[in-house]
Order: sequence, then structure tokens, then C-alpha cells
Amino acid sequence: MKKKLLPIALAAGIIFSGAGQAFGATGSDIIDTGDDYLGTPYHYGAPVGNTSSFDCSSFTVTVFKEHGINLPRSSREQAKVGHAVSKSNLQKGDLLFYDTNYNGTVNHVAIYAGNGKMLGAQSSTGVAFTDAFSRYYWGDRFVQARRVLNSDTKVASETTSNSSIYTVRSGDTLWGISRKHHTTVSKLKQLNHLSSNTIYIGQKLKVAGTTSSSNATTYTVKSGDSLWSISRKHGVTVGALKSANHLSSNTIYPGKTFKIPN
Repeated sequence: MKKKLLPIALAAGIIFSGAGQAFGATGSDIIDTGDDYLGTPYHYGAPVGNTSSFDCSSFTVTVFKEHGINLPRSSREQAKVGHAVSKSNLQKGDLLFYDTNYNGTVNHVAIYAGNGKMLGAQSSTGVAFTDAFSRYYWGDRFVQARRVLNSDTKVASETTSNSSIYTVRSGDTLWGISRKHHTTVSKLKQLNHLSSNTIYIGQKLKVAGTTSSSNATTYTVKSGDSLWSISRKHGVTVGALKSANHLSSNTIYPGKTFKIPN
């Protein structure tokens, strides 16, 4: 049987179907990423790339961008991507849209987190979980939900006595696998003797031992830096940076030296 090659665009991290649907990340991946920013304060008009504060749409842009998914900047434009989903069929990672002014225009977006909850940046709480359809506020202001993730994306892994093995599924990328296992693409390639980013459905990849930072390089924080910008510059995730440096929040200061996990 011939192995199936994943499309080049998919190996890079994302593809869009004709309906504007993105493949390569799960809803749980999205919520796990958003959870890293809990408590970050709200600031209307917060620039994308600055993770010290968010407004509702800069938060969703930032979270989805960490998975290679580029959303429009405003909630109104985000309400046009993907495809519509009914409240009865909501899944983690779906985008929820609201009209808080009752003027017929979408002006708020959040991410469905499951069990009737949503994760988003709100003016009263900053980034937080809240009831998506609360009786006295959000429920009356809900407009629609849209899905930009592939609902069939699944995660499969198995653990042996000596190592952890991950079995590649449709929609997987090296980047997505590296984030799930708190490592880097380069470390995965080294561990599995890969010379390119191409992976195959059904391929088994070693992921054990990829979180070590004993040989980590260092980076000194400069004015204007954020965990998100540093992670992008060094090809690692925000979660991996926080883990390697024992950070409990996303606050960083100029002059601080960080370990960059390999």
C-alpha cells in the first residue's frame, strides 16, 4: 500500500477549503493556547502581537495565529470566515459572535470552550472563561457561531515502556505535534531523523525526551518584546517558554534573560 503524502500546504501548518475552513489544529489545542493568557487585561484596540493586553478580536487573532490560522482583525470580519454552526452543534474552538449594543452589528467575539462556556477578552474581566449564553447578558446578545477548524481532526498517541510514540493522523503537522508535546519542530526532526517537514498519515513519531532544556540557548528581553513575539522568533511555543523559565504569567520585563528550549 502506498503511503499518503500530506499536501505541502498542510505540512506547513494550515490549509483552507473553499468554505474557508482550516485544518491542522483541534478545539482543545485552541483552548489550551488561550488558557495561557488567562487574566491578561483588556485594552480596546490592543495591537496584535502585544500579549500584555487584548481586546476581544486581537485575542482570537493571537490564539489562532499560534496554530497557523490567520483571522481578520475585527470581530465583524471574523464573523464572515469559516461556516455557520448552530448552538446545538457547537464544538470547542468555534467562534462565538455577539451584538452587545443591540444595533444589528457584531462587536464581540469569543471562543467556545465546551460545556456552555466561552473563553475571551472582556472589558470587565480581561481574558477569562464565562457562560456563553448567560441568561442576563450574553444569551440575549448572541448572534451566531462559526467554525474555522476541521471538526474531524483527532489526536492519537501511545506510550511504550521506553518512549512515547505519536501516530500521525489526517490534518497533523510537525508544528501541531510539537506544540502538543511541548517541544520544537527541529527537536522532533532530530529525534526521528527527518530531513524535511513532510509527514505521512499513519507514521509513528518518537516524542519522548523532547522537552529537555539542559542545552537551551538564552535570550535577553528587549523593550517591546512579548512572550508571543519571542516564541515566534525562536520557533518555540509560549507554553514551552513559560515551562522552561518557570513563568506563571505572561508578564515579562526588559533585561530579563530567558532560556530558549531547543
